Amino acid sequence: MEKQRIMTIFAHQDDETFSAGGTLAIYAKKGGAWAVSVTSDPNREEEFKSACKILGARPIVLKNRNVTPANNDEIIKQIISLIIEIKPEYIITHVPFDYHREHRRVHHIVLEAVEWASHTTADRDAHQVKGVFGAETTVLIPFPEILVDITDENDKRMKAIQCYESQLHKGGQGFYSQFHNHRTKLRGIQAGTDHAEAFVRFPQSYTGAFKPMKNAKELF
Repeated sequence: MEKQRIMTIFAHQDDETFSAGGTLAIYAKKGGAWAVSVTSDPNREEEFKSACKILGARPIVLKNRNVTPANNDEIIKQIISLIIEIKPEYIITHVPFDYHREHRRVHHIVLEAVEWASHTTADRDAHQVKGVFGAETTVLIPFPEILVDITDENDKRMKAIQCYESQLHKGGQGFYSQFHNHRTKLRGIQAGTDHAEAFVRFPQSYTGAFKPMKNAKELF
């Protein structure tokens, strides 16, 4: 079976587990899983490492204090470098309609980085990602395009959520655990399984004059 690498790129340490923890755990077995946090919070450093260890994902923190128009270009460069180095087949990030300003900014940053990482005009290697997907954090996707069965990985995901002790009080005691447990149950009903995670796919060009792939031999 061909190995498949997946990378989540989210604004904060905890978004990876809440949004796509089960899917990360699945791909950790398929070929490799990397969890990238664009910002760094000292209170979440060990929690992030512990959660990723449970899920089997490799943690990466980009050490930005926040995500603003002022550091937009620098974060794009950071993510391009990671894409070139790790060469993931798939990337998961935020949806563009998330309520959180930094989540929305990271969404656009990731799409920009994916595009420029695939160009051969720069003085470096180029890598074309096969698919970019948006996940649910605390905002639900109205019409999911893909439902991933995470039933076998759900216990891991719930244990990873519990690692974030510094965050679990937000929204009221037990909010995150209950919300994300019931969310994946809902998606499981839609998917005909016990637990599932929902995603949308963002359109991207696979062919072009400055991309390694000049034509397609199959429909992705």
